[in-house]
Amino acid sequence: MMSSDSSKAEKKKVALTQETYEVLKTYSRLNALKLRLVIDAMVEITLADEVLSKRVFDMALAKDAD
Repeated sequence: MMSSDSSKAEKKKVALTQETYEVLKTYSRLNALKLRLVIDAMVEITLADEVLSKRVFDMALAKDAD
């Protein structure tokens, strides 16, 4: 499980498309959440749900093929 109390040394930068970044940023701001916490929660939920994880995998493959 990921810790939301990570120190700066434990944080990493991740490349996102501008569109994805804007959607996530808007979502996190509308819900008064930090973007990194939203991403952490999305990852944990996805990895805990086999069906959702497969959907993410399939969509990533499809986008990579574009």
